Amino acid sequence: MTSPRRLTQWLAIMACAVAGLPVAMATVMRAMDLSELTASADQIVVADVVSTESAWDSGHRNIYSTIDINVQESWKGATPGDGRIRIRQLGGAVGDIEMTVYGMARFVPGERALLFLRQARVVGMGQGKRAVHWDSAGKRWLADAPDRSGVLGVDDQGRPRAAESNQPEALDRLRERVRAMLGN
Repeated sequence: MTSPRRLTQWLAIMACAVAGLPVAMATVMRAMDLSELTASADQIVVADVVSTESAWDSGHRNIYSTIDINVQESWKGATPGDGRIRIRQLGGAVGDIEMTVYGMARFVPGERALLFLRQARVVGMGQGKRAVHWDSAGKRWLADAPDRSGVLGVDDQGRPRAAESNQPEALDRLRERVRAMLGN
């Protein structure tokens, strides 16, 4: 039996589709700070994205993406002997069909990223991935701020508030902060 609320949502989406209006979709998640990401992860790595591939599940209901990464640095947890980790997550494109999970980390072959992983899954959706790039002016690696789209912070009284955005941070400094949290 479908709930009246679920039925109303479905009818609204169908009405927008029939009328040709755009449908707003979103994923909302509680904001996680660096200490929460660090504590939740069983692996923290700086890695290069080697490949991405998307395919239907066995029931042809959902699309999953498989991302192969090559670890350059390990800050927490054991790294396989060959340095490769395979991440699997919901969403991706197969042919002309795309399944988007808003707020999920996106990967591009050739990019370098700082990843907070738990059982080979990105912690906190997009929050657990920070793109890493070379700053030629400062002659250092920088980690971009985490993806905060669809993320809400919670104040001391448990009320939702917008998550604060962060600025890029020197990778060396970020490594020191994480290692301090781990007691290294």
